[in-house]
Amino acid sequence: MAKITITLDQDFPQYGLSAGQTVTFDDAIRTADDGMAFYISQLAYVEPRIYETKYPNINFQELIPVNAEIPDSVDSVPYISYDAVTLGKFIGANADDLPNVAMKAKKDNVPVGYAGNSFEYSLDELRKSQRLRMPLDITLATAARRGAEEHMQRVAYFGDSDRGMYGLFNHPNVTSDATSTLDWKGSGVTGKKVLDELNGMIGDVWKQSKGVHVPNTMVMAAERWTYLTTTMATEYSPNMTLMQILQAQNLYTQLTGKPMTIVPRFQLDGAGSSGKDRILIYEKNPDNLVMYIPMFWRPVAPQPRNLKIKVPAEYKVSGTEFRYPMCAAYFDLAAMT
Repeated sequence: MAKITITLDQDFPQYGLSAGQTVTFDDAIRTADDGMAFYISQLAYVEPRIYETKYPNINFQELIPVNAEIPDSVDSVPYISYDAVTLGKFIGANADDLPNVAMKAKKDNVPVGYAGNSFEYSLDELRKSQRLRMPLDITLATAARRGAEEHMQRVAYFGDSDRGMYGLFNHPNVTSDATSTLDWKGSGVTGKKVLDELNGMIGDVWKQSKGVHVPNTMVMAAERWTYLTTTMATEYSPNMTLMQILQAQNLYTQLTGKPMTIVPRFQLDGAGSSGKDRILIYEKNPDNLVMYIPMFWRPVAPQPRNLKIKVPAEYKVSGTEFRYPMCAAYFDLAAMT
C-alpha cells in the first residue's frame, strides 16, 4: 500500500501542527489519522485563500483621552467646575474697598453605561475538540470583543441619546454654529482660498477662548482629507499639496513649533447639519475632554445552558465629555461640486 508524506509549509495551530512538520498517510485513507492528514493536505493549498472580513479601524483612543482608573462599580462620574472672577485695583493705604472674588461653581455628571455581549459553544463542539486534540477556536471570542469595541467607538463618537451620553462629534458643549459656504471644487476657488478658510477655523477656536486654548487637532470628513492630500497648490512655489502647506503653516505649529494632528474619519462624512461634511477642531488634552472606561471587555466564567456552554462578557463605558466649551468647535462645509 502506497504511503504519502506531506511536509507542511505553514502552521495549523488548530490541529497542533507547525510548518516543517511531516504527515504520512495511506492512499486508501483507512484510519482517522489518515483522514485528518488528507484533510490537512487539501488545506495546505486552500487555506491561504481564506480571508477574514475586514472592518473599519477601532481608533477612538487616538482622538479621545481615556480614563480607566476609576472603579469598575461606578454608574456615573460627577465633577465640579467653577469660574472665579476678580480684578485688582489701586487703593489707598487705609482703603476698605478691596475688590472681592466672586465664584460660580457647577456640578456636572457623566453617565457610565453597563454593557455586554456573549459567545457560546455546543457540547458537541467541545467533545470533538477534546477527541481530536484540537484547541477550541477563538474566533467567536475575538468577534465578541470586536463587537464590544465597535459599540465603544460608536458611543465615543456619537454618544447614546437614550442614556444622556454625548460623543466627540455631537457634543452640546462644542460650538457648532459655524457653516462654510465655500465650494472647494467650485469655479474660481483656489487652493489658497481653501487653506485660508481652514486656518481661519483654527484661529476662531483660539480667539473664542482668548488664547487660553490652542487647538492642536483637526478631524475632518475622509473625502475632505483625501482632497487636501492629493490636490496640488499650484499657486505656491515649489508646488506642494494643500495638506503639506496646511501642516507647515497653521496657528498651532507657528506658536509651538510642533506639528498639528490632522486626521480623517469617515464618521464625519455627512455628519453636519443638513448632511454636510463636518470638521472638528479642538485642543486635545485630558483636562479638556475625557472618556471613561472603568471596565474593558471582560468575559466571565462559562455557564452551562441546555446543550451549550455560554460565555457572557461585560464592560462599562461613558460617552465623551468636553469639560471646557471653548476648547473646540464644529464647522460644517458646503458640498463639493
